[in-house]
Amino acid sequence: MKGNGIPQLYVVRADGEQIYGGAGALNGDDLPTMLLASLKRSGRAFTNQEADFLQRTVRASELALQSGDLLKTGVVLSEVGQLGPHDNLGSFAKPAIKSKELYLELKKQIDGKLTEAKAELLDSNPENPLTPLLTVYEGEAVSKLFPKWKSATSSITREIKKQPQYTAASEQAEAIVRARVVAASLSPRIRNRAESIYTSVIRRFPNTEADTLARTELAKVAPDAKILSMQSADIEVSTPKVSTFRTWETKKGDFKTRAKYLRQKAGKVQLMKEDGETIVVDISILSSDDQSYVSERSGNTN
Repeated sequence: MKGNGIPQLYVVRADGEQIYGGAGALNGDDLPTMLLASLKRSGRAFTNQEADFLQRTVRASELALQSGDLLKTGVVLSEVGQLGPHDNLGSFAKPAIKSKELYLELKKQIDGKLTEAKAELLDSNPENPLTPLLTVYEGEAVSKLFPKWKSATSSITREIKKQPQYTAASEQAEAIVRARVVAASLSPRIRNRAESIYTSVIRRFPNTEADTLARTELAKVAPDAKILSMQSADIEVSTPKVSTFRTWETKKGDFKTRAKYLRQKAGKVQLMKEDGETIVVDISILSSDDQSYVSERSGNTN
């Protein structure tokens, strides 16, 4: 400041709000007291590494949402959870505020899509249900990434799964969505699994819409995949075998997955999902068919 004017002191938060303003010098303990009070109101401070991660992740999520890819938006935005609750990172920095806005907008759009898909499936009984089923299972997949969303979405998927006319198409939709989730990851290590999952879809559902979708999407993530050069008639179809991949479900129907039996011990069964992930489930919560399956194979893990 030039001259002998009265000094002006302002503290402005990252979101532009002025949290202190005053004229004249602060003496003694007044300055550190003011700074501490301002610091408490200024919100969380990220490390350089955290700030860079947040900015990149939010930008990628924003682009995905703008393109209408809600599944990819959810997969990418879920990574922000490493820094704290998605709807309250405790920071007034622009990327943190934008993260919350994307979180809320994604929830709004997912809810809208699920409502439309549910109405189409339960009220219209469409001849080709794969498209609305893909919406349902994408919504379920995204909701599993955000803890606060699970219950509402699960009720819709449970209702859809009770409709026997959609059983075959639901298996196709779940398989496609499983591959899409892996392909949408920002991690190259995880994305590399997409080829094998799409290949599994093509083998399981030859000459179906799922087959066509899987081929189209696989060509984008792994254009040199061997199976893309093969005709459906030349591909050995995957069929259920002993100790191979099958659908597992709980008694209540609130959990369902395709996995391979590995072993059982102490009332629990270890399963391997199609993406290679292993999970452990209490045998007592499984459906009666699944419990019988485990019982028959309790001495055979080959």
